[in-house]
Amino acid sequence: MKSEETIAIVLSQHGTVARGEQIFSQAGCVACHTVNAAEPLKGPFLGNIAKMFPRRELAESILDPAKTIAQGFVTHQFTMKSGATLMGFVTREGAETIAIRDIAGQQQEIRVADIAKREHLPISLMPPGLMTSFNVRDFASLLDYLQSLADAAK
Repeated sequence: MKSEETIAIVLSQHGTVARGEQIFSQAGCVACHTVNAAEPLKGPFLGNIAKMFPRRELAESILDPAKTIAQGFVTHQFTMKSGATLMGFVTREGAETIAIRDIAGQQQEIRVADIAKREHLPISLMPPGLMTSFNVRDFASLLDYLQSLADAAK
């Protein structure tokens, strides 16, 4: 099914919040996102995401993560003088060190002097295709779960 067809269905259909919470774990969202403000930040915080974005935009962002990348979460790739490659988003940048966080939420400091090349990549650290093993009702449930988090934060 094409993205636009899927989005049209999830805009008119709902699932269950409980199933959406399961999908959040099963699809691996929990590995990179937090929904509780007390948890250490990994990728973008999703506890209030449905307050900021309507259902359509949430669905589009999940289906095509690179379409719109949240400010502060642009993917950077660093090729080190040692030949190693590091990828993540910059959380702090100084004259001598840069702190990056990877897709697993691991923070790492790198020395500017050790960087051979730095690139901004047009991709999201969130991989596309996370919903391919789920049906449309499951996807609707995930959106319902995200909405319930925003509703609880009111």
